[in-house]
Amino acid sequence: MAKFLLLALLLSQCNGANQHHQNKQEPMENQEQAKDAQGQQAPIQQGISGQVLWVSGNQMPSPDAPPSKGRGVERTLYIYELTNASQANTTEGVFHTNIQTNLVTQVVTDANGNFAVSLKPGRYSLFSKEEKGLFASIYDGEMNINPVEVQQGQVTQVEFLINYQASY
Repeated sequence: MAKFLLLALLLSQCNGANQHHQNKQEPMENQEQAKDAQGQQAPIQQGISGQVLWVSGNQMPSPDAPPSKGRGVERTLYIYELTNASQANTTEGVFHTNIQTNLVTQVVTDANGNFAVSLKPGRYSLFSKEEKGLFASIYDGEMNINPVEVQQGQVTQVEFLINYQASY
């Protein structure tokens, strides 16, 4: 009887070790799958990369509550040839329609607002798709709408703030 109990104990230990070993293998397989997925999304070598952030509410400086950086949001970004304010209809100063320059491409951000898009060297205007039109709130000194420049062999980093519901 003692031999039977000892054998049962040994078998249960071996079985437990097997289950433990299997549990270790599963995350390894998931890690390999994640690496494969990352490999399919190779980083860009030239273009624009960054994050789209939603900012709303009171952003006035206060000792009690610092202004928020915003939270990443999923949006469609439209990338046009460099667009001057005279080449679009603008309402409320930030919503644009009837853009007269060529649409180069569009990209959908991930759930955290991250995006990357390959582009040729040049100057572009970035807009996000919103209910009231294409949003962009930044102009340069020549009234170009949200200009971004891509240089040969470089990735331009941008932080695109969607802040039409924020108070400053």
